[in-house]
Amino acid sequence: MWPLGVASPAAAQSDASEPAPACVAMYESWRYTTAANNCADTVSVSVAYQDGATGACATLPPGAVTTVGEGYLGEHGHPDHLALCPSS
Repeated sequence: MWPLGVASPAAAQSDASEPAPACVAMYESWRYTTAANNCADTVSVSVAYQDGATGACATLPPGAVTTVGEGYLGEHGHPDHLALCPSS
């Protein structure tokens, strides 16, 4: 079970997503990957891992900080970057 209702990362995907803007920070620990939205607008991001897997999308309003995926000891190893989720 993932905190804050975040689903576990999906299987490896070949679709390259646009990187999140620089105002969205990613923090990695052994257990979790956390995102902080320092932008003026709401953003939806997912973790892109070094093995090509991507995590579930998380929507962050300005100023929000939340867990967005597993840490580097998880199934997919180190996160590579945060990617923007497709608009719905």
